[in-house]
Amino acid sequence: MDVCPLRAIEVVVKEGGDVHIIDRDKCNACGLCSDSCPSGALKMVGKVYTVEQLIEEIKRDIPLYDSSGGGVTFTGGEPLFQPQFLKEVLIACHDLGIHNAVETSGFVSSDIMKSLMKDIDLFLYDIKLMDDEESMLYVGGPSSVILNNLRLLVESGRGKDIIIRFPVIPTITDTDRNVKQIAEFLSALRDIEDIHLLPFHDVGEKYQRLGMTYKMTVHNPPTQERLREIKETFESVGLKVVFYG
Repeated sequence: MDVCPLRAIEVVVKEGGDVHIIDRDKCNACGLCSDSCPSGALKMVGKVYTVEQLIEEIKRDIPLYDSSGGGVTFTGGEPLFQPQFLKEVLIACHDLGIHNAVETSGFVSSDIMKSLMKDIDLFLYDIKLMDDEESMLYVGGPSSVILNNLRLLVESGRGKDIIIRFPVIPTITDTDRNVKQIAEFLSALRDIEDIHLLPFHDVGEKYQRLGMTYKMTVHNPPTQERLREIKETFESVGLKVVFYG
């Protein structure tokens, strides 16, 4: 496949046929190799949209929203990392009468949260770790930013529009200490009623496909017994618990 101007495609001769390997340090994602791949083995994932183009895509599903009572969910990555773009799309959705939900880690500045919170109908809000040091180690940022933004939303009267999501990762987020601290924290916030438990699933294969190192040391999902214990802890402070995954 001699189409890469950066020579990011290396041909390795093996029994049974040549193998093309991507040198991702050289690759700039121009897509030429994907466009010319005769077998369709290479594919570009992702597309750049303007606000207008994205709204046209969303409008195609209005009959589905009307029949199901649902709407649009913005996920990522982190949707709030593109605040101006997101705000324009959210406003356009409201103009069309389309309900929206945003999945967020809450790890943004309070100014960004304030600028967007009136335009978001439903927050799907992740809480992983309460301890700042553990959060820095596993998430890459302090939990205080996430927790302060959640307080901000609740104090602004948006508590009923928030569903907490808790990724249950064995030995990392599912410790007794962390679970109890989250339960105590949420019990002190008014109007928050729902928490979704998201059991960990190993995604190491995806990293291998991208030529990346998978750093997660956990590979097994939480046991059903542990999930029941966590459920009971959250229910003990009045939260409604739903399992996902």
